[in-house]
Amino acid sequence: MEDLSAISVTEQNPFCVEMMKRLNIQRKQGHLCDITLITKDDQELKAHRNILSAASPFFYKLLQSDMKENREGIVRFEEISGSVMEDVLEFIYTGTVEVTEENAEELVVATNYLFVPNLKTICGRFIHQQMCELNCISTFYFAEKYDCEELLNESKSFIHANFASVADMNEFLSLEAKEVERWISSDEIVIETEADVFQIAQKWVEHNKSERKAAFEELLRHVRLVFVSRDYLLNVVTNELVRDNADCLRLVLNAIKLTTFSSDVNLPQSPRKGLETRAIVACAGKYACCYIPDKDEWKCLPELLWEKDHETPMIRFRDQLYMLQYWSEVQRYDPVFNGWSLLHLNLFRFDYLTAVRGELYSFRQMYHYTKDEQTCIKKFSVEKNSWQTIFTSFESCRKESCVIGSADYLYLLGGKSPPTSKYLPKADRFDIMEKKWVEITDMQQARGGAFGVASQEKIFVAGGADEKGTVLKTCEVYNVSTNEWQLIANLNVCRTHGSMVCLGGTLYVLGGFDQTKKNPEHSVECYDKQGKWIVKTTIPVKDCKKKKAFKGCVLKFSKGVLDYLDDAGEDENEDVSCA
Repeated sequence: MEDLSAISVTEQNPFCVEMMKRLNIQRKQGHLCDITLITKDDQELKAHRNILSAASPFFYKLLQSDMKENREGIVRFEEISGSVMEDVLEFIYTGTVEVTEENAEELVVATNYLFVPNLKTICGRFIHQQMCELNCISTFYFAEKYDCEELLNESKSFIHANFASVADMNEFLSLEAKEVERWISSDEIVIETEADVFQIAQKWVEHNKSERKAAFEELLRHVRLVFVSRDYLLNVVTNELVRDNADCLRLVLNAIKLTTFSSDVNLPQSPRKGLETRAIVACAGKYACCYIPDKDEWKCLPELLWEKDHETPMIRFRDQLYMLQYWSEVQRYDPVFNGWSLLHLNLFRFDYLTAVRGELYSFRQMYHYTKDEQTCIKKFSVEKNSWQTIFTSFESCRKESCVIGSADYLYLLGGKSPPTSKYLPKADRFDIMEKKWVEITDMQQARGGAFGVASQEKIFVAGGADEKGTVLKTCEVYNVSTNEWQLIANLNVCRTHGSMVCLGGTLYVLGGFDQTKKNPEHSVECYDKQGKWIVKTTIPVKDCKKKKAFKGCVLKFSKGVLDYLDDAGEDENEDVSCA
C-alpha cells in the first residue's frame, strides 16, 4: 500500500519547485510578507497575499474584498491551530506535507474551510488507509460532514461490503435510530440472508432496550420480510419485540401471507442486490437441478415429490416453480426455503399455460373436427383459488402451438388446426386488456412443438417440427414494433418441446428431444454476442435408464440457498446420451 505519511503533489517544473522553496524560506523568515495569519492558539504566521490568493478561493475572495482583514492585513482563525495552519502553508508553498494520524482529520477540517481540495484529498486517502471495522462508521460521517467525496465513497463501500461485522461494532450500536434505518434500508449492504437484517435491528434495540424499543417498528419496516423464509417468519412471530407491537405483528403476518404467492409485480419491496442470483432450473422425472451461468456450475435441487413427464406443464409463477397435472395435486418449489410442497388448486383440463404480468392464464382448446372448435381462456384467481373464464371463441384453435406471454398479450404461434395434420406458420395474439384476438404476420416457417421466450419487445421462437415432420434447428424473432419476423442463426441441435429462457439479456435453449433420435436432449445452448448459438454446457443427468425430456425456466435464488446446495456433476460411468 502506498505510504501517505509524507506526500507531495505531482511532478512540477524544477524551476518552479526551486522558486517555491525560496518563497517558503522567505515566508518563514517574514521576508516581503504582507499578510499575517493568527491561529486559535495565538500563533502568528506570515505569508504572501499573491501566493495565498492563487492557492485558495477563500483567500482570493477575502483579500480582494473591502473587509477589515484585507485592510489591516491580519486574518484570525478561531478553529485552526498553529501547527495545522503551518502544514497548510507548507503544502501551499511546496506541494509537500507530512500527514499523520494526529493531524489528518484537523487538516481535512482546515482545508475544507480554506478550500484547498488537493490537500483535503491527500488527507482523506491517509484516513482511508487507517480505516477498519472499528472506525469505518465514524470515518463515513466525518467524510460526509466535511465533503470528502472520495473518502465518503470508500467508507460507504467498506461498510456495505462488511455490513454484518460492522453492525456488531460499538460505533454502529451507538447510532441514532434514523441512522440505523438509513443503513439497513440500503440496497447495497452485503449479508448472507435477509434474516440477518432482522437480527441486526434486534441487536441494536437490545443494546439499550428501554429507550429503543419504540423504534423497532420503524426499523422492521426496512427489513424486506417477503424475502425471509416462511419458517423464520413463523418463529419471528413469537419474538417479544414483534409480539408486543400490533403493527410489527401485522407486518410479519402480511409477509407470511405474501410468501405464499409472491410476485415481482405486486411485492412491496425488492431483494437486496447482494442476495439475489438468477439461475436456470431444469427438471425431468423426479430430478431437478439449476445452472448458474456466471459461475458455469450446476447445483442439485431437492427431488420432486412425484415424477414429472415431458407433458407436465412447468411454469414460473410469482417467483416459484409450479408443476401442474390435470388429475393430481400441484407441486410447488419455493427457492426461498429450497423445498417442494403440495398445493390443492382447483384444477381443470387445459392445453397451454403461461404467466403475464404476474397473473396465470390457461388455454383450453376443444376439438370436434368441425367448424365448432372452441378456445377457452381462463385466469387464475389466487384469492378464490379458482379459474375465471375471461374469453371463449371459435378463433385461433390449434394443436401443438407455442404460447408466450409478453406485455398485455398472449402469443399463439404455429401448431396445426384440426382436422389437418400439417403445421402452420400462423401467428396470433390475444389482448388480455381488450379481450380479443389479433392476427399478426405469419412466421417465416411453419412449425409445431416449438418453444420460445419474450425479451425486450421481441418474441423468439425456435425448433419444433415442420409440416413434413422434420425436427428443426431454425430460429426466428418477431419485432413487436414493426410486426415482422426474421430468421436468425440455427440451433446446433434439432429439438422439439424444449425450453427457451432469457437470463441477464442472454437467450438459452435446453431440454426437449429430437424425435428422429427418440432421445431427450441434454445440451444447453446460448445465443452469443456474435449472433450464433453455441453449446454452453450439458445438463448433468442422474438416471440414464429413464428417457425423460427436460424442461427449464429461470428462478431467483438467495445467495444463502445456492451456497447450501450440493454441486451437480455427471457420474463418470454414466452415458448421457441414453438418459
